[in-house]
Amino acid sequence: MSSRPFTILIVSPDRPTLRRLSRFVEVFGYDVRQAADAAQALAAADAAHPDFLLLDASSGEPADLALCRQIRKLSSHVYTYSLLLTADAEVARLTEALEAGFDDFLAQPVVFGELLSRLRAGARVIEFERRLAEQTGMDSVTGLPTRAALLTRLHARLEDAKGEGGWLAILDLDYFSRVSSRHGSPASQTMLRSVADLVRSRSGPDQQLAALGDDRIAVLSTTGPSEAATAWSDQTLATLAGHEFSLAGQPLKITASCGLTGLHPGDTIETVLGRAEKATQLAKGSGRGCVATSQEVDRETDQWAAMAANGELFATTLARDVMTPCALFLHQDESIEQAHSLMELTRLSAIPVVDNEGKMTGIVTLQQLDAARNKAKPRGGNSVKLVRHVVTTDVAKFDELTPLAELMEFFTGESSPLAVIVRDRRPKGLVYCQGLAALNERLTTDHFHTTGPRTSTSEDLLVPDLAIAE
Repeated sequence: MSSRPFTILIVSPDRPTLRRLSRFVEVFGYDVRQAADAAQALAAADAAHPDFLLLDASSGEPADLALCRQIRKLSSHVYTYSLLLTADAEVARLTEALEAGFDDFLAQPVVFGELLSRLRAGARVIEFERRLAEQTGMDSVTGLPTRAALLTRLHARLEDAKGEGGWLAILDLDYFSRVSSRHGSPASQTMLRSVADLVRSRSGPDQQLAALGDDRIAVLSTTGPSEAATAWSDQTLATLAGHEFSLAGQPLKITASCGLTGLHPGDTIETVLGRAEKATQLAKGSGRGCVATSQEVDRETDQWAAMAANGELFATTLARDVMTPCALFLHQDESIEQAHSLMELTRLSAIPVVDNEGKMTGIVTLQQLDAARNKAKPRGGNSVKLVRHVVTTDVAKFDELTPLAELMEFFTGESSPLAVIVRDRRPKGLVYCQGLAALNERLTTDHFHTTGPRTSTSEDLLVPDLAIAE
């Protein structure tokens, strides 16, 4: 089981009390959800079933004691430990709450240390209920054996030195959470049982099914070669995809992804489950609705490693694939003032310069234009300075079909911040050293966010590549 914080649903019509209790338990690591009435509480529990329910019945308003059982009915395989916060400690009142399903009580005003102690005691009860469910060996939702029962059977199979063959398959229902989000948890549980019944109808006497939780079903076969396992899995997925389930009178289609692995001498439970899990992830990563085997996982891993080691991942990438296309050019006979205005307007840091035939003569930067504008004009000289007077002709140029590896080698050995990509001596784009290095960065949703104040002007819509802008 993966570790996670306990979830607690706090229900109180008194909003200051709701906030105060929430803040306190959050400090101690609980995942808190809040509701001000029973309707909100049921909606919150239906969206994510809580481990704890804390209902405030001390506000003077009638408390919905039936809420405890209603929340538990939303998920029959998860026990919700329920506490009642009350200012009325009369026996009749407490008896009524016990009959409604509450496990414990807290007096108002709340003693926070006592609350922590009661929650800790409740956590032990939740663990007891989980272990008890495992010992029964049957999953209450699907009617299948539990994961613990599967592991017991798998352990016995691996310990049997005479046994040969056998396989383990994991069926992971595709996007099954949408059923719960659209129709609620009870409908989701009904649908899950129907899926389990269908898979059970296709299993043979040598196959044991088990519920793994998280909308997953495992199939363990103690006999049979891998070819037979693949055929059975393919047919089962096809049967599942072709079956039309009915939910609230509406047709519903369900598909699954399947990870498959054989059982081999020397295997342990951990190695078998690990191989099956990786195969399941490969099936999901292959578009879902298909079968993937652990042998395919090994082949994919080896092929990928070989490609990465030999540099084949970017072997077909050319300079034109990674360049920033040149949308603007400067003519060598344009004035410096014209060029400066254009660069300020476009906010470009460098622009290629071309001659009358459109062939490149060099590049010019905004810094060069600024320096030329600020420089004193020579007495008796031409009053108009041209771009040709400040252009940098010593600039690295690469044909657009240059391999990426050659560009990388160039920037590794040179201090030049950029290179111009050309075709027939005509500029087509620019490659910045920083921009090329930025291709390796992991992008996040706020990668291009700015910290400055937002405006309503068109300039605020400009999204520069920060690796280049910096």
